[in-house]
Amino acid sequence: MATSSINASSFSSGLDVVSLVAQLVAVDRAKPDARIAAAQSKAQTRLSALGVMKSALSNLQTTAKTLVGGGAVATPAVKSSREDLFTATTAPGAARGSFAVEVVSLAQSSKLISGPVASADTILGAGDVDITVGDKSFKVTLGSTDNSLGALRDAINKATDNPGVTASLVTESGGVRLLLTGNQTGASQAVSVSSSLISLNQTQAAADAHVKVEGFDVYSASNTVTGALDGVTLNLVKAEPGTTGTLALSTDNSASAKAVQDFVTKYNQVLTTINNLTKYDAATKTASTLTGDSTVRQTAAELRSIMSGSAPGGAYSYLTQLGIKTGSDGLLSVDSAKLNEAIAKDSGSIARMFGGDDGYATRMSKSIDAMLADNAGLDAQTDTLQARLKDIEKQKDALDRRMTQVEARYTAQFTALDTLMTRMSTTSNYLTQQLAAIANNN
Repeated sequence: MATSSINASSFSSGLDVVSLVAQLVAVDRAKPDARIAAAQSKAQTRLSALGVMKSALSNLQTTAKTLVGGGAVATPAVKSSREDLFTATTAPGAARGSFAVEVVSLAQSSKLISGPVASADTILGAGDVDITVGDKSFKVTLGSTDNSLGALRDAINKATDNPGVTASLVTESGGVRLLLTGNQTGASQAVSVSSSLISLNQTQAAADAHVKVEGFDVYSASNTVTGALDGVTLNLVKAEPGTTGTLALSTDNSASAKAVQDFVTKYNQVLTTINNLTKYDAATKTASTLTGDSTVRQTAAELRSIMSGSAPGGAYSYLTQLGIKTGSDGLLSVDSAKLNEAIAKDSGSIARMFGGDDGYATRMSKSIDAMLADNAGLDAQTDTLQARLKDIEKQKDALDRRMTQVEARYTAQFTALDTLMTRMSTTSNYLTQQLAAIANNN
């Protein structure tokens, strides 16, 4: 807001010009300021409401995705009898059962080390160092200067064509050595060096992990083993040849029930959010922020349509068969006992019912993708409101500039008035003095 740089002592007439100008400017500013503030508040409120709704939809989609493809319902519980040797994670559809696992050896990277030299500053000389990692090679060249052991380390690590080896210096009582370590494990990632400047010996050979599943040999370039069992990823921790642990995969009914319940909860949260943002209080005749918004109404209708229909799963096709019912307010409620009973009877059918190609969760996720897409209804409204807020900021700046001009005009007018009043006061004082003099002479 414009402020006056004139103080009351600048005027000789006694007028409080600063206060008068400030009051007049405030009156001129009040209506446009209120209009701009109201427009800004309305846009910000709608923008916030849309943000809340989009967040609720995003949360629902995140939960829905855990069910797609069978997801949490079809994913078995996993337990390793020897977590010090191996753990495991599972994907939907992994076979249930108990499997013997033996970790024969871990995957490891290649390591080579040089003989000792006096220090990192020891000069190696000019020349090339050829390094091979797996089937890829690169060359480091040391010139006539900057050709110490430390410089070689730096050159290797900074080489843009380095395919995967790290150089470091190891300091011991006998001197400093150059250590090369492959960045990746596996027999195919062996590291070798050829150079007349330095000689390195292998201290650890690159090797694949070796694990036996049900007595059958499985090899992996890393200590994360996939493919040995359908839908199972083994995470190898330590090798202990001759020791067999048990990997048990079983149906986790409680986890399946929780996954379905979480989906229902997030769905209800979206509808509750929409209801709160669009409701109309007939008693007070008060509308909510998004009352009457067609995009929001369409969103709610689409979500209800998905959940009110059927989803082919096999033994089950309707939510009511799982103890999930729709209330008068449109929200879903879950009969936990009936849901647990259905899962115990046929969890596979429920997994397809939610996560199949035409399952509830799959359709819900795809639908929300479209709702939250760029240039879709919600996104378009958000862009429009953000543009409006930027325009309002420009209006506020323009009002400030206009009020500065108004203040200057009022100040000029009152300055002129002050000058006139000062002259009139001077004239009045002069006349009074002259009349008094005449009276004294008489």
